[in-house]
Amino acid sequence: MNLPTMSFRRPRFARLGIPLALAAALVACGGHDHEEDAAPLPPPGALHTGLNAAGANTGIEARTSQAPTNGAEPSTVYDDFRLASASTIATVAWQGVYCVQADGSTAPGATATQFIVAIYADNAGQPNLAAPLTQTTVTPAAAGQTFERNVGNVTCGTAINTNWSLYDYRVTLPTPLAVAANTTYWVSVQAISPSYDVYWGWRAGAAKNNLSLMLFQGAYTSYTLDRAYSLLP
Repeated sequence: MNLPTMSFRRPRFARLGIPLALAAALVACGGHDHEEDAAPLPPPGALHTGLNAAGANTGIEARTSQAPTNGAEPSTVYDDFRLASASTIATVAWQGVYCVQADGSTAPGATATQFIVAIYADNAGQPNLAAPLTQTTVTPAAAGQTFERNVGNVTCGTAINTNWSLYDYRVTLPTPLAVAANTTYWVSVQAISPSYDVYWGWRAGAAKNNLSLMLFQGAYTSYTLDRAYSLLP
């Protein structure tokens, strides 16, 4: 079985605009003292992030991380991370794609029925699959599956000039996970879907240590790319 090697042929770079927030003060009546509303606290910063900016044509590469329910051999992609200080992970966000391995294929609709998100300790440079530190299985709706856009002229497996559909996801772990400083961990995201007729792939993301792994038929393949995900407290 050929699992897809996915790459974008003519990358372009998109600008990311940052909107400004406007603050309004409440006016007190009757001459009493008043004060402005306290500014809302900013959202917590990500402990780790390799997500692609919306609309950017970087990171248009993906590796199949999928468990078909029709009995086909599953594949799983893992990416490692290390945090500079001891932290607690409560939320995982990620980016993925759907494509069809047929020349000139149109961008498919979403087919995953569930996603499995897990974090593992390191075992000699690989995830310790025997003892996940946390694992949750959620529906696409519970993962906030959100369509971003379609991208054309992309290779899906052995097929050329295919069109991909890009999606964003975010899930809260059932219990926040405490991780140690300067310690290697692995995160995986795997789609449960009917078959490989439509591939789901985990997108490449911002460069960290240029390493991710795919486990297929009992063997690991390493890639000099990191995956698109974010870890939040």
